[in-house]
Amino acid sequence: LVAVGLGVLVLLGAAFTGGGTRPLTLEERIAAYSRTKDARMAAPSPGGPRATAPQPGVAGQAVGMAQKALASNRGFESALGARLDAAAVHLKPAEWLPIHAGIAILAGVLGLLLSSGGLLLTILFLALGIVVPWLWLGIKRSRRLKAFEGQLADVLQLMSGSLSAGLSLAQSVDTVVREGTQPVSGELKRALTETRLGVNIEDALDSVAQRMESSDFHWVVMAIRIQREVGGNLAELLLNVAATLREREYLRRQVKALSAEGRLSAWILGALPPGFVAYLAIANPSYLQPMLDSMLGWIMIGFAAVMMVVGAFWLSKMVKVEV
Repeated sequence: LVAVGLGVLVLLGAAFTGGGTRPLTLEERIAAYSRTKDARMAAPSPGGPRATAPQPGVAGQAVGMAQKALASNRGFESALGARLDAAAVHLKPAEWLPIHAGIAILAGVLGLLLSSGGLLLTILFLALGIVVPWLWLGIKRSRRLKAFEGQLADVLQLMSGSLSAGLSLAQSVDTVVREGTQPVSGELKRALTETRLGVNIEDALDSVAQRMESSDFHWVVMAIRIQREVGGNLAELLLNVAATLREREYLRRQVKALSAEGRLSAWILGALPPGFVAYLAIANPSYLQPMLDSMLGWIMIGFAAVMMVVGAFWLSKMVKVEV
């Protein structure tokens, strides 16, 4: 069973990373930097026109089917593209969907083989195959956004020092790109590339704030816009903003430490019932069989699932503190 699973994973990896790739055209490379605030509606969405060229093999057929499915729902395609972009996953939405579907099908087949045809374990593994890749993408995105917020104060201080030394705003951003770390350096490098393509630097920085969903950086860009219009000492302004961001980050971490016990309790209470059901389904399937053989049992399972969702939502609201 393990050998079959590894073989399927190797085939999926070879299908989506092998000979189906092709060199990007000039239009496709420019389109990657053209989704700014002002041109967002006119520019091609992630995975849109730049992914229309057919690819050979099974991977190309799967991507083509995903493109046709996404063509009727541009809103979902744009949201998924933004999520992949924020998580730094270098896949188009039309490429992510077949991989996600393949993982879900593989998990369902694995559950079917482990349970010898049992319905409950098959559904459980299928649900895990659907949810886990999405959770992985969300965790990767969340960590990247938090890393961006954590580096923002140091970035502003570095930009302030560069401005005090006589550099321009674009040169100070380039200093951060050369001396900074990911994800800030990568995002600001993308903003500099947009400015070389003719985008205003304030709009390019605002697109970074939108991609990283950073309200703090959005206020920084707004302060830069105001300073460009009315004048003033931009280096001193960025230094004051950096000090304010450090105080907010200190308060945010203090609140997170104080609420750690409540968040851990919420995770344990939320994971204990489905984890225990999965253990029983593997260790003693006959114990759960009477519940699966009657309509009343399925009603109880549905009611328990609804109550679990409500309880998880309630606990998440109780332990979440906005700073």
